[in-house]
Amino acid sequence: MTDDCLRPIAVDLDIFTVIGKSGLLTIPYGETSFTELKEVYKQKITSAVTDKTSSFLLDGMSLLSDLRGAFLECRKFGRPIYVLIDVDDEQLTENELPADAALIVMQSLGAICFGISSDDTETLISGVKRIKPYSKIPLAVCPKGGSLSDIEIIKLLNSGADVIIGLDNESKTRFQNIISEENFTPPDIEYEDSMMLANERSAFFLEHDTTEISDPIECSKGMGEDLIAACQDSGCDVLKIQINSPDDALDFADNAHMATLPVMFSGDDEIAMKLAVMLYQGRVLIDGTSMIDYDELKKTAQKYGAIIY
Repeated sequence: MTDDCLRPIAVDLDIFTVIGKSGLLTIPYGETSFTELKEVYKQKITSAVTDKTSSFLLDGMSLLSDLRGAFLECRKFGRPIYVLIDVDDEQLTENELPADAALIVMQSLGAICFGISSDDTETLISGVKRIKPYSKIPLAVCPKGGSLSDIEIIKLLNSGADVIIGLDNESKTRFQNIISEENFTPPDIEYEDSMMLANERSAFFLEHDTTEISDPIECSKGMGEDLIAACQDSGCDVLKIQINSPDDALDFADNAHMATLPVMFSGDDEIAMKLAVMLYQGRVLIDGTSMIDYDELKKTAQKYGAIIY
């Protein structure tokens, strides 16, 4: 039996304060620093806010830097934040950000709901089936055009969709009729319970007791080749990046796109650690043996969705 409060819901787009993409590329792909990008979003969000109650919707962003920059600034307003990305039939955005990686990062930061949008219902159905096992928050779909048949609604609900955004009135009526039926039951989902990490190109699922960490990798301006070699030759699951100073954090941020494995930051400088975790476009591990005060380490991990390991 399903409690009414757990039943799927349909919501309209006009209830949100919608925040779109910046159109900027951050270093190393462009000339904008992540700190500058956050400032752009701060101004963008402040201009967009016209009331004190509406939830935010991050809509149409295809880069993890945009999603993180916008989210961190929206979060300062203390309102619920929904995230919606446009995906193709491979569940990639136009900048090849995988939906599962985006989900992992956004829910770790505190998003209240994550969703995918497409003009093809089969893409939405297959997408929900693929990423639902990794979700710890409600999963949304947004059919472009707003129209769904009864069969499409049922397939989306059976795949695990919790929220449908932007339905037209006729489809919304059909949706309400379907979920109001006494025999409606949510799907039985087997959820992923491993350690979930991500970068801009991949999601990673690791086991606590079998994960192999590399030897520490020192940071430098030209460390890209070291990262490539470590990913190819070390036989490890996670790269341990030694962060000893703010310059190290900046150097790694400039080269992080060269790493095809997930990352752990290790170091004893509190400011450098905070900067490294903030700049990393993904979900990262933090070395729990650090000499940084554990309460401060925990605050950093919670703020940026990292895992102390």
